[in-house]
Amino acid sequence: MPVTPASAPPDFGRVGFIGLGDMGGPMGYNLVAAGFDVAVFDLRPELLLAAKEKGARIADSLSGMPGACRTIGICVWSDEQVTDAVLGPQGLITGNAKALTLVVHSTVRPQTIDRIAAAFAPKGWEVVDAPVSGGRAASLTGTLSLMVGAPKASYERLLPYLQTVGAHLFHVGENPGAGEVAKLCNNLMGLCNTYAVLEAMKLGAHYGLDEEMVRKVASVSTGMSWYTEHWDFVDNLIQTH
Repeated sequence: MPVTPASAPPDFGRVGFIGLGDMGGPMGYNLVAAGFDVAVFDLRPELLLAAKEKGARIADSLSGMPGACRTIGICVWSDEQVTDAVLGPQGLITGNAKALTLVVHSTVRPQTIDRIAAAFAPKGWEVVDAPVSGGRAASLTGTLSLMVGAPKASYERLLPYLQTVGAHLFHVGENPGAGEVAKLCNNLMGLCNTYAVLEAMKLGAHYGLDEEMVRKVASVSTGMSWYTEHWDFVDNLIQTH
């Protein structure tokens, strides 16, 4: 769905969004641009200020978000960050609300989703996992791929939100955690592909071939993949980690 001011249903309710980094920032901005009433949270004041300038509200605390937002998305780096923001001593779990749906966009262990779901159950809250793929470029344009684990009714209610941040939506299962399994399957294939490209580059270099030439050949041949097409991004990721 193109991001337009008319994308947000008038009765959807306020959306919270936690994490305004390379992926989460554009996702939050696209929700604002689509007309959603968005309250954001991040530990970096400069990112909160940038979001406010784009029209977002700034949430005072994590614990206050459940009472103000019916739906909260989170896109942070790790299992530990998700767990701390959601189940920590100052996390969402300490808030009060009759109803809440948490949408986890981070790539985490399926067991982390199970743990959140178990903690939410006594409150009558719901967790949906919707990890994303496509990189920052897709996040900026609202064309991410999302693998969603949720009951069908929840998935359908969230569609206006999901269609704002992503263009390729996959309802992979009825149970929370199914999305993380699908994302891990995708990442496993991607990792194997990365190793294959690296070994091909090393083979070419051994015989004096230029790395860029090997990539160009693959880009129009059977060795083509997302990783050969975005090799600069992959190479930089490898160098910085």
